[in-house]
Amino acid sequence: MNIKITKNIEEANLITHDSKFHPDDVFSTMFLSKLIENPIVYRASVKDVPASSTAIIYDIGFGEFDHHGPNARYRENSKIKYCSFGLLWEKYGREYLKKINTLDVEKLYHKIEENLVKQIDGIDNGLFPKIDADYKLLDLDKIIDMFNNTWDEETDNNENFKEAVNIAEIIFDHLIKKENATIKASKLVEENIDKVKDNILILDTYMPYSEAIFNSKKEIAKNIKIVILPSNRGGYNIKPMTINEQSKELVVNFPKSYRGLHDEELVKISNIETARFVHATGFLACAETLDDAIKLAHKALENKE
Repeated sequence: MNIKITKNIEEANLITHDSKFHPDDVFSTMFLSKLIENPIVYRASVKDVPASSTAIIYDIGFGEFDHHGPNARYRENSKIKYCSFGLLWEKYGREYLKKINTLDVEKLYHKIEENLVKQIDGIDNGLFPKIDADYKLLDLDKIIDMFNNTWDEETDNNENFKEAVNIAEIIFDHLIKKENATIKASKLVEENIDKVKDNILILDTYMPYSEAIFNSKKEIAKNIKIVILPSNRGGYNIKPMTINEQSKELVVNFPKSYRGLHDEELVKISNIETARFVHATGFLACAETLDDAIKLAHKALENKE
């Protein structure tokens, strides 16, 4: 990331608000810096915003890429307003994804919208998630806020802003990479679904698979109860499917007597020579060989507990 922050508004090709920054203006700046050459940012007060400018003005000024005015747009069938990043992603997201040669522009566009953009839209417009947990969640809003000056600091917040933009770029680039890889994996999983036997799908490579299975239009996909695939630690993972993509509830589970056992204890009770591990909750088991992974999978399929 190589943005410049200027104190001369005439020099700027990007104009956003000054003072405390948030994920919206930070991610907007990061994204725009990928679209234009030599990004030069002026962080303006409300009274500084020019009535007309060749610069892109966002998150301030009530223009095309601001969401603070009375005509701010809501997402279709949603309580969520577009924030500035949402507006910029809507206009330029597909163009950017074409530019970097992604596998499926439309699918990836919507994945980034769902997994990042809408979160920034919602929080920046005051819609905070209700989280039922016994701990506080360090969400994206809090992470970006950590880069702002604390009350007792006198450091240049423009430098902090640049640092936050760099972090936003790392997050954004890795999300693009991860979701693009998921799309690639989904195509490979879809090609293998026809090979399902005894409610087991066996994959040749460690990869994400749930999305492809739950979204497959193939009838046989509904029969998949367990997926076996190579483990990135060696051997094979045996993973029961969940009842849906959002749930943690398993369709089948390993016998209770297996759960939490390792190595010799598991081999003794299961009579499977290379059985290595069954997680205490049953969502994962491991075996050294494919044959034994299949045997362990059948123990879960046959379990009536």
